[in-house]
Amino acid sequence: MTLRLNYVAASDKGLVRGNNEDSAYAGPHLLLLADGMGGHAAGEVASQLMVSHMEHLDRDPEDADMLALLGAAADDANATIERSVAQHPEQEGMGTTLTALMFNGAEFGLIHVGDSRGYLLRDGQLRQITEDDTFVQSLVNEGKLDPEDVSSHPQKSLILKAYTGNPVEPHLEMVEVRAGDRVLLCSDGLSDPVTASTIGEALGQGTPSVAAQRLIELALRSGGPDNITVVIADVVEVKDGEEHPDLPTAPAMAGALAPEFESTHPDSSASRAAALMRKSETIPPNHNREGGRGGSQPGAGDASADEEDDQRFRRKVNIWPWVLSALVIVLMLSLAAVLWTNDRLNDRYFLGTDGDDGHFAIERAVGTSLFSEPRREVIQRACINEQNKLQIVSSNSVPQDCVIFGINDLPESQLNTVENFKGGTYDDVLGILNRLAGEALPVCVDNDAAKDAPQGACREVK
Repeated sequence: MTLRLNYVAASDKGLVRGNNEDSAYAGPHLLLLADGMGGHAAGEVASQLMVSHMEHLDRDPEDADMLALLGAAADDANATIERSVAQHPEQEGMGTTLTALMFNGAEFGLIHVGDSRGYLLRDGQLRQITEDDTFVQSLVNEGKLDPEDVSSHPQKSLILKAYTGNPVEPHLEMVEVRAGDRVLLCSDGLSDPVTASTIGEALGQGTPSVAAQRLIELALRSGGPDNITVVIADVVEVKDGEEHPDLPTAPAMAGALAPEFESTHPDSSASRAAALMRKSETIPPNHNREGGRGGSQPGAGDASADEEDDQRFRRKVNIWPWVLSALVIVLMLSLAAVLWTNDRLNDRYFLGTDGDDGHFAIERAVGTSLFSEPRREVIQRACINEQNKLQIVSSNSVPQDCVIFGINDLPESQLNTVENFKGGTYDDVLGILNRLAGEALPVCVDNDAAKDAPQGACREVK
């Protein structure tokens, strides 16, 4: 007896996004999902590049080291992303997550970077086999945030790892499987709006294709705020040498790799609700004319002067509810504007420096308002290597071998860049850091001799 995979890949761009930046691949020996980011079509470029460098692994690895194969292929894709950004500056900031499983007929090799997820359903019990590389997950690991509060945290989408062309260490692990297991890879377009318990219930329904469509529909009913992509595979036990025409052998692709097959679900309840909100409001005509003017009913011109005065009085009195309603609407709109502005302020990031060491820190505005200066919280550091490549790490778990990038690593000509940057989006801060890293001083050949070298001639790597 041997184990085979019955697989499917499906995707929907959702109800908000105009394009699909996810790329998914499913084959007899490889299941892969990449969620692109960066906007302006760059996200889908990054996810497609990842798949194109990984799909050659869809073959029987036999006794080969699956984790080494996965890691090497992902590194090749990352290098291609770096070259693409260098050739096309408008792609600056693009990147992709990666969650992939390689199958040798007995177990899976797992590689994971980012906030896409992998699940294993066994005997009706759902288990998450990946851990999100996100800021909020780091808070959970440190005991600073309850897992139940992750979905409502304002920074739930802030990821700490992605393939952006910069060095990144993926999570690599072997996963034991058995006949009857069902695995799911999904983008955060499913895992964010749909709870894990609901995912587990829907995942166990019907064939992989039925379960995939059910999961996508659940995400759409929850608003479909992002691209929704799933890869599902059943682990099936078959007899050696037997043909199984019901099991697929050709690869299945979805998302940015197969946009012509993408369904936008125009007849879903969520889509109909969105369309209804876009319809213009119609005001019914007023059939209550003043008495006698063009009236066709008996007595249409017979209203007395007292009745006319009384009607005019009632009309004046009835104006006040409309005035009050208008005032309430204005107040609500003003409050919404203030809340929206505060939310935008809380989504600002800064490039800070430590006083003595001058180490750079990615800082997030917290507790800001329209009427006070923002308070800043350090969330990440940047490690720099001898090739001037950066690795972004959590400020609470800086690796021991990390050489923290700082203002002392820059030539004097670049100091104004730091001083003139007044904050922006998270991508803005990453862009500034990457540009500064490209201008960093060369590494000192001899750290002892560097102490006697002119200041600003080179930088030490301890």
